[in-house]
Amino acid sequence: MSRSSIMAPKPERRLTNMMLSSFSIGGKSENDSTTEKETIARKPSCSGNASVCRLEHSFSQSELSHFNSSSENSSSLNELQSDFVHLHSIKVHSKTAIHLDPHDESKEGFQFRSLCASREKSSKIVLVVPSIDLDGKELRRMCDCIEFYEERQLYHLLLANDPSVRIIYLSSNQVDERVVGYYLGLCRENGSNQTNPNLDPMCDVHQMLSRVLMIHVPSSERISLSEKILKQRNLIGFLRNVVRSPFNGHQVGGSSNPSVGLSVFTGSDSLDILSRNLGIRLLEASGDHLHYGTKQGSREIFAECGLTFPRGTPDLPADDDLLSFGNRHSQEKAYWAHNHRYIRSARELSIGIARQIALGTHPTKWVVKLNQGFSGKGNASVDLRKIQSSTLPIPEMAMQIERELETMKFEDKSMTWNGDGNRVGYKTQIERLGVIAESFIEGEVPTSPSVQAVIEPNCETVGGRVSLISTHEQLLDGQVYCGCINPASDKYREKIMEMGLKVGKKLAARGVVGHFSVDFLANQTRDGSWNVNALEINLRQGGTTHPHATMALLCGGCICSDGLFRTNDGEVRTYIATDTHCNPKLKGCSESQLVDAIENKTNSLANTIRWNKDDGVGVVFHLFKFVERHGRIGFTAIGRNEEEAKQLYEAAVRFLDAFGDTTNIENKA
Repeated sequence: MSRSSIMAPKPERRLTNMMLSSFSIGGKSENDSTTEKETIARKPSCSGNASVCRLEHSFSQSELSHFNSSSENSSSLNELQSDFVHLHSIKVHSKTAIHLDPHDESKEGFQFRSLCASREKSSKIVLVVPSIDLDGKELRRMCDCIEFYEERQLYHLLLANDPSVRIIYLSSNQVDERVVGYYLGLCRENGSNQTNPNLDPMCDVHQMLSRVLMIHVPSSERISLSEKILKQRNLIGFLRNVVRSPFNGHQVGGSSNPSVGLSVFTGSDSLDILSRNLGIRLLEASGDHLHYGTKQGSREIFAECGLTFPRGTPDLPADDDLLSFGNRHSQEKAYWAHNHRYIRSARELSIGIARQIALGTHPTKWVVKLNQGFSGKGNASVDLRKIQSSTLPIPEMAMQIERELETMKFEDKSMTWNGDGNRVGYKTQIERLGVIAESFIEGEVPTSPSVQAVIEPNCETVGGRVSLISTHEQLLDGQVYCGCINPASDKYREKIMEMGLKVGKKLAARGVVGHFSVDFLANQTRDGSWNVNALEINLRQGGTTHPHATMALLCGGCICSDGLFRTNDGEVRTYIATDTHCNPKLKGCSESQLVDAIENKTNSLANTIRWNKDDGVGVVFHLFKFVERHGRIGFTAIGRNEEEAKQLYEAAVRFLDAFGDTTNIENKA
């Protein structure tokens, strides 16, 4: 089947819509006896464990009338969004007292009262904490405003499309009210009468606004959002009472009740603590399992699964003597290692490479990767062909390799071996985070596909159900991730899906839950066949998660056994997404100005790309926070086939260019 294929026979069984079941926090359903074959091709379900169950929200009559639409009350979207921020946004400082008395008349008391009222025992709340809990020094080396990436998780707001769900979204920076309104305006409420010409087009936004609570947790400290939250005792107390809902004579929440889930970007020790403090389930991997998302942990899983992956070091158990715990008293050790040992010095790395060379591994270059690097910016390469041609004993060869490591080329151009006063050096990061080296895989026109999956928890035994949710071609600048195309090429799509399932089953057997993805390198051989090597496991949500989630929540449907995403009506959907579209013209343009331009129905370019609710195609923007300071924006172009998605993508680029021109003229005037 060609990549641009639109229609295909509608399968009788498809995958569960994992973008919903990843928020389905309960255990197995009564009829859950999925076989391995069915894991690839399940029929989508909107009931039971695959749905987000009902949670009511009630206002007093005066509050409710404020949102009701009528001929006398024709508030604009801007006014509604302003009201929303006033009523449904809380800014929390270290000394903020959040009242928990349901009879309290303060704004905070209203938030608590309105969220907890009319709860049913089967209700669900999604608590979103988009904390970027990766290594702080690596993050700051890459970006001076890493908190902006928290807004990739704003796709959760699309869950408010379902009347049965409530969302509590915490963030380091206040989310612009226009951006919140933009997301909620993308979809209609499930079950609303879309054919009624008398239906107020704002009605759905009115109702969805009442289902979302935004909490802003500012701090001058350069720490993650999860750490900020843990320092706010009043906030934790407020959240604990909300999720446990002591109204209506019953308590919802606690570790034994699966009605509330903590959705995060990546697991961490801090989020484990928060989950325990709130008594709710963490929906991603715990801190104890993070080793399997490191470069070394990935190689261990690949070896156990019998997958093809590059030769390299450490090559356990041969390199066991090269591994160490590092500084056992450091915070980084506590977060990343969890009693796992890594190569932590240039000397140890050089010995490991020398051993591989002695075994006959002679690539044109070696790829060196920090164990906890991400987006490819912890990678480097070094040419050792001169040393590989020698017949030196391993100790002498290792000494030469160690000297050559200082000449390696870094994917992050700002990185140096020794560092400087402003930036940490690669050598120091090796000591802190550990490192691996792999032989560079040769081949003409290599591609970088990936597969994404979710491990659903099994409350009864260790080992959840693995469900594939998407495949992609990764768009890279060197080894740095920039965006993706869905789906992956049909030349090897089935193969990477099979390999992804093997990895998922191995992770599930170790008790891992939540999102994971596997990155591959595919090379075409002279006979036309394809060699596929597994490269690494990302044990978290990643750059391919929010584009897929956006499409799945807006279009409805799931991936089928052929790897294509189909809506509930059997129509194919594909997308092209980027996090890194940069245009200097966008600098100085505000988030609200961009939203206004997108929603301007007199703008022909905007009309071309704006999300079409009826057709289920169009462009959805994200990462608005980067626009004003960096001239950067992300977006996902969703089409019926790859060609339509490409056309929408290119139209979005033209729209942004024209928007930058117009807005700069207006701002200067």
